Amino acid sequence: MNTIFSLSMKAATREPFLLFWSILLPIAGTVGLGLLIRQPDYAMQITTGMMAMGILFYAFTTTVFSVLSQRKRGVYKLLRVTPMSLWRYLFSVSSAWVIISLLCAMLVLGVGSVVFGFALSIASTAMMGIVAVLGACGYVFFSFFISALCKTEAQASITANLITMPLLLCSDAFYSLEGAPSWVQILNYLNPFQWFVNGLRSGFLYDQKGWRISIAVLLILIAMTLFLAVRSFRFDEA
Repeated sequence: MNTIFSLSMKAATREPFLLFWSILLPIAGTVGLGLLIRQPDYAMQITTGMMAMGILFYAFTTTVFSVLSQRKRGVYKLLRVTPMSLWRYLFSVSSAWVIISLLCAMLVLGVGSVVFGFALSIASTAMMGIVAVLGACGYVFFSFFISALCKTEAQASITANLITMPLLLCSDAFYSLEGAPSWVQILNYLNPFQWFVNGLRSGFLYDQKGWRISIAVLLILIAMTLFLAVRSFRFDEA
């Protein structure tokens, strides 16, 4: 398991998609928009929003392609004739993907803290880290489900975009939805990505009540995505 975990970590560091979408873009968006829009609390809003976006793009979008690629190369099929069980392999690679997601989020938070002068306590940072890990777990499990529906990289790209774009646009990660139509606010309330963002912000503000509610919602979402991942898992393309 340690070998698979290490190889997964090394492979991820060479992933150009990770470098741009989960590190460079979130950092640039955090600094650029935070300095451009000088409104009360916007620096916190954009920092947490970009943290959530970076995790979404890596833990979901990038891993959809990774899982699909491993299946097409016959990695899961070969596991049937090796001593390593499937669940041990999946646990190793999933753990690596979750940790990388967490590191990306903490990097964005670190840059935001330096630029905007956030004075975060250890407790607040830990609360945000827990939310980041749970959110990443849910997205990784969901990526297994989505990859099972796709046969080609083109299908995976279209499907991932059709999922991520509404999640982002129907959230207040980057802008306020206070004046939005009622139907938009309903979609926002039902948006799982919004609950992820809420958890990060509750941790940032040390709002323990809001944080616990977000944690409960994320745990429910993890259970749902894990169920979908297990039920839809395929060893090969047959």
